[in-house]
Amino acid sequence: MKYGVFSALIISVLWGILAIAQLWFSPLSSEIFTKVTISAGILVAIIVLSTIVIREFLTDQKLRKDGFID
Repeated sequence: MKYGVFSALIISVLWGILAIAQLWFSPLSSEIFTKVTISAGILVAIIVLSTIVIREFLTDQKLRKDGFID
């Protein structure tokens, strides 16, 4: 759980820094920046969704083990 949140946060922060740099200095072409933006968004979505699914699975498994649900 911690690794998923941490990696999604790192990707988001790095993209934010790149977006500010792109706004002021334009180090990348607009096509490359768009590709990087879409890739970062997809990666963050995959990481967050998989982290949520794994957390829910582990919580459900623990509740079953403790006898709270059947």
